[in-house]
Amino acid sequence: MSGSHTILIAEDNDLTRDFMERALRSEDYEVLTVTNVPDGHALIETRLVDLAIIDLGLGAHDGRELLDHLHEIAPEVPVVIITANDMAVTAVDLLRRGAYDYLVKPVGPSDLLTIAKRGVELCTARRSLSVLRDVHKRSGGWDVGETARMQALDALVNRFAPTPAGILIQGESGTGKEAVARALHDRSKHAEGNFIAINCAAIPENLLESELFGHEKGSFTSAHTTRRGLLEVAHRGTLFLDEVTMMPAEMQAKMLRALQEFKFRRVGGTNEIHVNVRVVSASNRSVVEAIKAGDFRHDLFYRLCVLTIELPPLRERVVDIPFFVHRFIADLREQTGTTVTDVTENAMWALCRYRWPGNIRELRNAVERAVIFATGEDKIDVIHLPETVRSGADPIPGGSASPHGADWHPARGSTDAADLPAVLPADGLDLKAAAAVWERTLVEQALARTDGNQSAAARLLGLTRDELRYRLEKYTAPAEV
Repeated sequence: MSGSHTILIAEDNDLTRDFMERALRSEDYEVLTVTNVPDGHALIETRLVDLAIIDLGLGAHDGRELLDHLHEIAPEVPVVIITANDMAVTAVDLLRRGAYDYLVKPVGPSDLLTIAKRGVELCTARRSLSVLRDVHKRSGGWDVGETARMQALDALVNRFAPTPAGILIQGESGTGKEAVARALHDRSKHAEGNFIAINCAAIPENLLESELFGHEKGSFTSAHTTRRGLLEVAHRGTLFLDEVTMMPAEMQAKMLRALQEFKFRRVGGTNEIHVNVRVVSASNRSVVEAIKAGDFRHDLFYRLCVLTIELPPLRERVVDIPFFVHRFIADLREQTGTTVTDVTENAMWALCRYRWPGNIRELRNAVERAVIFATGEDKIDVIHLPETVRSGADPIPGGSASPHGADWHPARGSTDAADLPAVLPADGLDLKAAAAVWERTLVEQALARTDGNQSAAARLLGLTRDELRYRLEKYTAPAEV
């Protein structure tokens, strides 16, 4: 077995304890030992174990106390009880209390190693099942989309996920930073561990230290019990620090110290707690700007960030909007049984024209709202969309007027698709010129997103490469005089 598996031995007999420790270490297990119940309580509250072997008689205490405490804190950890007799009543009582199995003294090496192997495998299976349930509960994961830029980011995630490197994810609110962090976790060596997320901006400064590091009973007025912090709960998993630039300066110093050697003390505690955790952080503010402004420590930045992933806002990946809309509709059909299966052409046009300041989160909210309003119909139409979306990009008569006024015409100097009117101006417009502006803008965006790769840009636009090249030649041809 690998040394990454940890076994706790609670035994007050020196000869028995030393024998079991040597036997287990010979199979590469990490072994922790205690001789009494209080020390056992302290250890299981500070260390993650994969199996516990507990003597039923621990001095003045009963090993059942430790069994009950461990079952409460970490119910996935199997407990093997060592007893001096093989009384059936005792065995039944132990199994009912949650013990995995029991051994009768004297314990032989073969029985010990066999039961240790089975117990560790059971703990691993239970934790894996818990992870699979969490993944099943999550409704979406990371939807990469179809643009070349996002495909490239997905390749970065695949490359860095198996490594212990710190990752910083930057992007506007709603762009999917936590989804990317989860993807890094799910594809990493820590995937069987917990994914623990904390928003550093949402927790009051006086509570953040306790939330991250935990606290001992009596360390402050309301500390009625010992509590493990999120850094400890994330042991062998991933800790996601969202809005990390909002972490108070004092906490930044403490976090830096904890991450340098991956050990820390709980609030009010004296024992050092060792953890093995992957840290992923995120911010909707430029961390470089925060460092320049004196709001973030540069040494913590270097500790957290080996790679920076920049997530683009939704308005820069308009090609992905239909993908997300259909994905959200499919999710809602599964969750609610709605009759809606699609979107009308006008509604999709409006969705693609809107700027989405709230990004993917706002888009999902809009689609969910529209599905409710479209109940009984098979397609979402413009009328079902939020007023903000309709007023920003309503293609049907009666919508909002162009911000440029009724006399706007693309032939009068504009070359930007953003300047196109939302509705037909009162005195009309030059349709050919407007269509040319729109087409040219989309071609330029496709080339920008594929780094000039014409084949990839053509695929984004649903064109052949020859059709794309024809349009490029048309746009670059010298004007007639």
